[in-house]
Amino acid sequence: MSTSVLILAAGGTSTEAHGVGYPTCLAELDGLTLIERIVGNTRNLPGARHCFAILERDAQRFRLDRVVSLLAEGARVVRIPENTRGSACTALLAAVQLPQDDDLLIVSANELVDIDLAGVVRHFRARRLDAGTLTFRSVHPRYSYVRLGDDGLVEEAAQQDPISQHATAGVFWFARASSFVAAAKSTIRKDARVADRFYLAPTFNELILQRARIGTLEIPAGRYRPLKNERQLQQFETGQAGHAA
Repeated sequence: MSTSVLILAAGGTSTEAHGVGYPTCLAELDGLTLIERIVGNTRNLPGARHCFAILERDAQRFRLDRVVSLLAEGARVVRIPENTRGSACTALLAAVQLPQDDDLLIVSANELVDIDLAGVVRHFRARRLDAGTLTFRSVHPRYSYVRLGDDGLVEEAAQQDPISQHATAGVFWFARASSFVAAAKSTIRKDARVADRFYLAPTFNELILQRARIGTLEIPAGRYRPLKNERQLQQFETGQAGHAA
């Protein structure tokens, strides 16, 4: 079974080096960029087909399209214009170009999950889920959250609203790419924005309305590194221990 791996590298805080603001995905630690580490976490996925969503300006200025093409042979690169109104819109622009019957793994490139994602996909498939996400324990309102029912399945998702202690870690899996595409379109049609942007986690709510089975896999908070501001980027690039809370 093939998996489309969609890496969202079209946003996030830039790092400053020699007066140049580079994309977050090019932040380095021990000679490896963040984007290399993310791709490395998907290497063991059988039949993985990579797709990178990058900003048009980063392709033109930093040749980011060439950079990511070096990391995954045969990868698709989707150039994204400015101001797409959030990660759900960015992912949708790329996902509609992918095989709709494949399962879809969406990974954000302004955070790092230190885990082999092949095992995550196997776990979700073995449970015969329609969708799934990685979670860690937090209560900070900067994250997206899912609330679980008595059966352990997701019954609601929210952005920047701690409806539980199950914060999502920027990794979202869908058993079929078409399911995400339909959910994202429905979210946009309903104008389900948060701070004027559309996010990935709330697309789960559209699937829940269709009685989809959505699960989670919890990871230790220390396995999750958000890289959404200059302090977090500096900690990453200097090898300091980061934390999710």
